[in-house]
Amino acid sequence: MADKDTTMQEYLEMDTNLAFYIALYNRYGQVGNGYAEICGGFIEGVYQWAQHHIRYTTETGNSKYHGWIITFEEGSMGTQEGMVYIPNWVMEIKPKNWVHAKNMFNKYLVRHC
Repeated sequence: MADKDTTMQEYLEMDTNLAFYIALYNRYGQVGNGYAEICGGFIEGVYQWAQHHIRYTTETGNSKYHGWIITFEEGSMGTQEGMVYIPNWVMEIKPKNWVHAKNMFNKYLVRHC
């Protein structure tokens, strides 16, 4: 269970990266793709979408940003790689709870074109 000293990074690792996958789904998923309906709900749909489309992720960063290079399964997203990043100051925040962490991460995560 998280406490007041839990960092954004630790929240992202909770629940098998659910907050991370939700943010990626919001950036790369297609509206009405059917995953939520087929899988029984939004959370299950996000996990299934991630399993079907993400081959692996590589963390990267610099002095300003924390980022991830996402390698998609061949042909599944129309592109082989994508990149998302978030300012380091957001990663250093200690959110109130998991929902706060998820919402902040989703708000500040940027998809690189």
